[in-house]
Amino acid sequence: MSAVAPFPGVSFFHKGQRSPLIASMGKRLVTEGCGKYRTGPGPEWTQVDQQSYAAWQRKIGFEGAEANGIPGKTSWDRLRVPTSSSVPGGRVASPVPGKSVSTAYRVKGSRWSLGYHTGADYAAPTGTPCVAVLNGSLVRHGHDGSFGDFLVLRAQGFDYWYCHLSEQTVKSGSVRAGQKIGEVGSTGNSTGPHLHFEKRPAGGGFGSDVKPTW
Repeated sequence: MSAVAPFPGVSFFHKGQRSPLIASMGKRLVTEGCGKYRTGPGPEWTQVDQQSYAAWQRKIGFEGAEANGIPGKTSWDRLRVPTSSSVPGGRVASPVPGKSVSTAYRVKGSRWSLGYHTGADYAAPTGTPCVAVLNGSLVRHGHDGSFGDFLVLRAQGFDYWYCHLSEQTVKSGSVRAGQKIGEVGSTGNSTGPHLHFEKRPAGGGFGSDVKPTW
């Protein structure tokens, strides 16, 4: 049975948001007889996605404001959307689903030991899910004074560091793109809850960072 995608949060579903997870959701809605698509579901959230999801909400007994077409956790869990790893490419849009970068890579400042920001930050409430951005393996986990509780995902020749976590949900072994591996926190040297997401060549030490793309 395919792994089921964790609920990415209400704010994930908005005009212009693109993710394989949205296309995967649309395919499930079609299977449930709720798809309103003329040309098939795509990776970008549209009004048709919202209309289709509203049909699903009504199908399972939701009414009024609860059937507004914006996924909530209860209806999402019942729809059982597969993880984005089941979508060709096995890629997700963000390590914190529904969140975009709040502090960019290479921003300069005295608060960082190298004089610049070595990763990209994703501000989110403590406990917000963090997911693997690619299919790969968790090769390291631990805690230090700067990064707090961290995980390291190795994929396609690079290490992706997930830092300041409040929880390390998965600590080792193979994971799929879109699979929850931890939760946002504020452990270590942190001014508030966020994910510090850093990319380095596989096995690279602090200071070997590159732009965190995937």
